[in-house]
Amino acid sequence: MPASGNLSIGGQQLWLGPDRAGMPITLWISTQRLHVFTTSGGRLKSVASRLTVKDLAALLASGQARPAPDEPVGEPAIEASAVEVDRQVSSIGTISLADRALCIGAHLAGRRATVRLDGITARVMDEQRLLLRAVPCPLSLAECVTLRNARPAGPPPGAPTEPVTVQRVVCSRGHFQIVGQKIQVGRVHARKLQPRRLPQRHRRRPMVRTADQWRVSRPSGRAAR
Repeated sequence: MPASGNLSIGGQQLWLGPDRAGMPITLWISTQRLHVFTTSGGRLKSVASRLTVKDLAALLASGQARPAPDEPVGEPAIEASAVEVDRQVSSIGTISLADRALCIGAHLAGRRATVRLDGITARVMDEQRLLLRAVPCPLSLAECVTLRNARPAGPPPGAPTEPVTVQRVVCSRGHFQIVGQKIQVGRVHARKLQPRRLPQRHRRRPMVRTADQWRVSRPSGRAAR
C-alpha cells in the first residue's frame, strides 16, 4: 500500500487509509466486485468494481495480475444487538457509513475512531473504549450489520470519570455560556479567558476559576444574548 493509503488499480481508486501504508495486500477483481485481502487471507474491504472486461484483460497482459479462483464466499451475516466499525474521521469531522456522512465532531478530525451502532445511537469511542461522542444513528440495525468491516459489538463504552476543563471568553456584560447554561462572573472579568471545570454528568455545580481560586458558579435563569 502507498503511504497515502490510496491505491489505484485499473483506473479505480481504492481507499484503505494511511494506517495500512506498506501492508502487502491481495486483490480479487471481477467486473462486479473488488475484494481486498491480507496475505493471510483476512478480508479488509469489498466494494463494487468499476473495471471492465477490457481493463481486466489489460492487467493480465501486463503481468500485474493472474487468473483468479472463484469469488470468495460472502461473510456470514452478523446476529447481534449492536455492531462496531472502525472509521477514519475526515478533516471536517465526519465518517462514512454506507455512503452517508455522519458528523461526529471536528475536534476528532484525523483520528481513527471506533463507532458502536445499535440502530438508535452511534457512540464514538477511543482506544480505551471511553465515550468521546454520542449522536443519533442514521441507520437501522439491519443496515448497520451490513456495513463494511462490521463486527459484533463489545460492551458499551464507559464515561470519563474525571471532570473536564473548558475555556470561554467573558463578554462585556460579565458572563459567558456553555452547554446552554449562562454563567455570570461579573464585568470585572470582561474580555478575559475563564477556565471552567465541569463535574462528571453535571451532577454538581460547575466551578469557575478566578485568579488562583476555583469558586462555585450560579446559573442564571435568563437566556444569554
